[in-house]
Amino acid sequence: MNTVEHLRQQFAYNDWANRRIIVALKTADSDRCRRTLAHLLTTEQEYYERLYGKDSTGFDFWPDLSLEDCGTLAREAAECYELLLRRFDEEGLDLRARYRSSEGIPYENTFRELLTHVLFHSAIHRGNIIARLRDEGHEPPATDYVIYLRETKYI
Repeated sequence: MNTVEHLRQQFAYNDWANRRIIVALKTADSDRCRRTLAHLLTTEQEYYERLYGKDSTGFDFWPDLSLEDCGTLAREAAECYELLLRRFDEEGLDLRARYRSSEGIPYENTFRELLTHVLFHSAIHRGNIIARLRDEGHEPPATDYVIYLRETKYI
């Protein structure tokens, strides 16, 4: 399997896991988890825009979004990444994106590097949410990759 196909599958999993978190937060009243989810999803959207050179100077990566807003943002981000990866071939992943961080510092990374960062960043914060849900006495959703594979019949 090539990297583009692998990233397509990883972003499909990312969307599946994000949606599971959103569903869980509908019954678990956790302001802190909701804010972490808003951060995760806002970051996904902002990094998509950075792929196209967006200047993120001053961007707020910790907005206070409602769960409904998070659901909308999750759908929009999933659609953006799906369309992007549908248009790409292996060489496209080596294109370089130039952007500015929220501190205004210029950076340059390949699409492959930024797409990988988005996936890892989201996984880290889903783990934070799951740990917090457990600490607050809630049963967190199963978001393991192998469970996704079993449920979507990739294996």
